[in-house]
Amino acid sequence: MATLEKLRNKAGVLLAVVIGIALLSFVLGDFIKPGKSILSNSEHELAKIAGKSISYQQYQGKVEEIFEINKLFSGKSSLDEQTSEGLREQVWQQFLRENVMEDQYNDLGLKIHADEIFDMVQGRNIHPMIQQLFGNPKTGEVNKAAVIQFLKNMDSDPTGRQKTIWLYVENEIKTERIFTKYTNLIRKGLYATNLEVKKSLNDRTSKVDFTYTSAPFASIDDATIKYTQSDLEKYYDSHKQEFEQKASRDIEYVIFPILPSNEDKKTAEDWINKVKSEFQSAADPKQYATLNSDSPFDGKNYKEGELPQEYNNWAFVAKLGDMIGPLSDDNSYKLVRLASISYMPDSVKARHILITPAEKNQAAVLKAKATADSILIVLKKGGSFEKLAKQFSADPGSKEKGGDLGWFREGSMVKPFNDACFNGKKGDIIIAETQFGYHIINVLDRGKDVKKVQVAVVERKIAASSKTIQSIYSEASQFAGTNKTKELFTKAADSKKLTKRIASNLLENDKKIAGLDNPREVIRWAFKAKKGNVSDVYELGENFVVASLSEIRNDGFAPISQVIDEIKLKVIREKKGELLSEKIQTAKKAGQSIESIAQTIGLKVDQATRVSYSSFSIPNAGVEPSVIAAASSAPEGKIVGPIVGNSGVYVFDVTAINKEDGDLSLEKTRMIGSFASRAYYEAYEALKDNAKIKDNRSKFY
Repeated sequence: MATLEKLRNKAGVLLAVVIGIALLSFVLGDFIKPGKSILSNSEHELAKIAGKSISYQQYQGKVEEIFEINKLFSGKSSLDEQTSEGLREQVWQQFLRENVMEDQYNDLGLKIHADEIFDMVQGRNIHPMIQQLFGNPKTGEVNKAAVIQFLKNMDSDPTGRQKTIWLYVENEIKTERIFTKYTNLIRKGLYATNLEVKKSLNDRTSKVDFTYTSAPFASIDDATIKYTQSDLEKYYDSHKQEFEQKASRDIEYVIFPILPSNEDKKTAEDWINKVKSEFQSAADPKQYATLNSDSPFDGKNYKEGELPQEYNNWAFVAKLGDMIGPLSDDNSYKLVRLASISYMPDSVKARHILITPAEKNQAAVLKAKATADSILIVLKKGGSFEKLAKQFSADPGSKEKGGDLGWFREGSMVKPFNDACFNGKKGDIIIAETQFGYHIINVLDRGKDVKKVQVAVVERKIAASSKTIQSIYSEASQFAGTNKTKELFTKAADSKKLTKRIASNLLENDKKIAGLDNPREVIRWAFKAKKGNVSDVYELGENFVVASLSEIRNDGFAPISQVIDEIKLKVIREKKGELLSEKIQTAKKAGQSIESIAQTIGLKVDQATRVSYSSFSIPNAGVEPSVIAAASSAPEGKIVGPIVGNSGVYVFDVTAINKEDGDLSLEKTRMIGSFASRAYYEAYEALKDNAKIKDNRSKFY
């Protein structure tokens, strides 16, 4: 026994040592692996804002939270991709705002007091979000009693939904209020000096007339301009700020459309012919169509001219039970059977009272139904429909009109409501249930009865089969696999007569490429690939796509090699400007007027009137800010130029200086207002720039 105990003790020590070594190896592994840290894991860093790291888990937690909030507000159980993407962006903007502004608020001592929250929720300065939730849609007046009741019942809500909603609303209110405080501090600190006001007023009220002529750049052929590599490099170095850029990518891609084959068309045709006799003999054509058609039976009563042209005329001369088809187009085969003939009004006039359940649960639905039944009883005993609609209806569009909806055509309302109105008699008061709640409907009038028909349609859509899809995928996969360089990609696309499409200047977080469904994975690939790489096959909607990365642009200043074509054009323009300026200078020595200068060079003379420093363009010349600035400050009667503009080189003579009346105090008010309106956006943008934001969302979404 003693030996056994000794073995157990030693084994325990040995086990502890082994575990200790294993743990040490695990911890050291985090130090040894490239890019790893025991304190942080860059693989999970979604962003860095103002030096603060935001993890994927933090961000996704907020995203899931706002998803749930949105579902509670909308009553939906799921969100579509467009809504989800919008909410993700909303969360990103929240993270930006919080992390960019937090230090600013702390440095200034900005906070939100409980009394402010009370004032925005129940006091004199109700916040717009509270007005939206608890306000009357017509008057905007907030039901403060409803707000208090909501807050009192919040903690007793077993679902926790009310508290979740309220915490979200309260946080939004506080975030908006503290940011408003910050921007108000900036706005109040902005001021226009008397000197600035005088200059601004003069720029706006001093307007000149001038005669001018211009020698256009287009008058010199680009091919005649000589330049050196040194000229290009000099221009690049002196204008480098013009070539600052965000990281972006250009791709070329080809698509392999997923289209049905001739065999798929034959399969659809065989099927429709096979069921033709069954459908013809079916006792209930509507039910047969519902069970067998690729498109649902709509149950609508159509008048002549409303059905598709291919069987509209037939439907209004056929007998009940008659069938036509198969009818075919590029998308499907159809059998059409006349299911019913009726004589109904083309339109009806009705009014309604809508009772909507207060919540999305069975108890609330039953309560709404009971309310609707009670109102129906009161109406049938002679109660005032108009008064009851104004008192109880949840439809803001009609309640103030006593529930009156006016005249409407069949199909313009949701189906249960539509059927109740068009099947009812004039004067009927009936209840219909829709997704909006319970409607107490009063049919006020019916239009003239016209012949209407219902058709049962059995449709078989011509769709690509699994075999066809696999064949198209194999073709795309072979193309991608055997053409792994841009040169091979281009050569193969040309030989197979595949149209190469281009997507330029794609940003890392872009979500769209024109003509492609949900191309996010292609964009993510473009930011991981090397220039000239060819992608694997992507299935995007009804297409297989293969892409080639044709250009990479990194954050910062574009290298000269990437913008060389643009620089060449600008250097050529500069040299043209020098040549044309020399030409005008020579003409100025020989002539004493704009007319004589123009005649010497062979140009026409134009007039410009009422041009001020704040003008946008010159008549007959276009946008020329350099010329406008020079003319606005030039003396009268002196020939000024040459001035190199956007489209050519100008020379002008101011013929009149017109001074309009102006008010310094109004100008000062205008300037301060302009400063204030810019404060909200520009101050925040400046802080964002200073925060050195590193956005890694593209790694995860």
